[in-house]
Amino acid sequence: MLPRIALARLVCRTGVTFGQSANSYCTSSTDPSFAAIKPKKINYERIGIVGVPFDKGQRKKGVGLGPKAIRDAGLIDHIQEISPKLNIKDFGDIQYEALNFNGRKVGNMKKLEHVASCSRHLSHQVTEVLDDDRLCITLGGDHAIAIGSIDGHLHHSKDVAVIWVDAHADLNTNSTSPSGNIHGMPVALLARELCDYWPYIPGMDWQEPIISIKNLAYIGLRSVDPYERAIIEKFGINAFGMREVEKYGIREVMRMALERIDPEGQRSLHVSYDIDSLDVLEAPSTGTSVRGGLTLREGIYIMEEAYGTGRLAAVDLVEVNPAIGTPEDVRRTVEAAVHLLVAACGHSRKGDIADTLDLLQK
Repeated sequence: MLPRIALARLVCRTGVTFGQSANSYCTSSTDPSFAAIKPKKINYERIGIVGVPFDKGQRKKGVGLGPKAIRDAGLIDHIQEISPKLNIKDFGDIQYEALNFNGRKVGNMKKLEHVASCSRHLSHQVTEVLDDDRLCITLGGDHAIAIGSIDGHLHHSKDVAVIWVDAHADLNTNSTSPSGNIHGMPVALLARELCDYWPYIPGMDWQEPIISIKNLAYIGLRSVDPYERAIIEKFGINAFGMREVEKYGIREVMRMALERIDPEGQRSLHVSYDIDSLDVLEAPSTGTSVRGGLTLREGIYIMEEAYGTGRLAAVDLVEVNPAIGTPEDVRRTVEAAVHLLVAACGHSRKGDIADTLDLLQK
């Protein structure tokens, strides 16, 4: 019996149309079984935080310090200020041991033994947080952690739409990546349409590429590799780069993104947010910064609109690297991360609503 991931890619290579067979690993989001799924109302009064101090998806040290830096900046206190009714639970940091592949290798996938193990542990943890009826906030760590966080969300909700906020598409495979760094591959690993672009990957048998790439929208792109652009165009992926943000404005970009990935308003929503989507002036302490990005105001608006759908179930905030830049750079970057996460938890720039009016004089 082939492992699940090998079977998945074998099914894809045989030419079976996606969603054609109920037994196919690459199931379709338009499968009739999804028609009966009703959108679950997210309990925004319960929030779970998971730290992933992981840096093996790329080569720069320090990104593993991101979760601690964000917590130390008072994240939980800032979220609690939204309302004393909020029940916030910190589930701590993911712990894992690197796998032993016994000599099995996959070319051009650096530190796979770490990525595979950490991602599996994170997937279980995210599912646990969501099953506990909480909005799940995952603090990275590099963007490779999205493999585990989105997989865990899929195990809970099955029908998921993803907004990927990033300067980069993270859509390379091991055969196209110029670096072999897995933080540039998570979307390609998650998307069922791309499962035949991969060889068998040891240690990843647990991970099912079942999300349709049509249920994902990019926002903030401005550094896309040639292969990634070819895949975006081939599959008609919803990609809103900085040119589109400038052309339409962030309000219209968010409206179009949500309409395209969840036209019926039925899907559980996941926002995977790379801090490098912000302009380097807003968030300088990150490993792969690119000039000309989102303003912090635009970044916050994305989170506010996602929260406003009532279906935002999970958020990743990744690639904050406190080892890069001056203390002021680090402060500005971490502060931006906290602003984004507080917005994702329901903070309104108009002011949060008081729980009681008893203090007002009649």
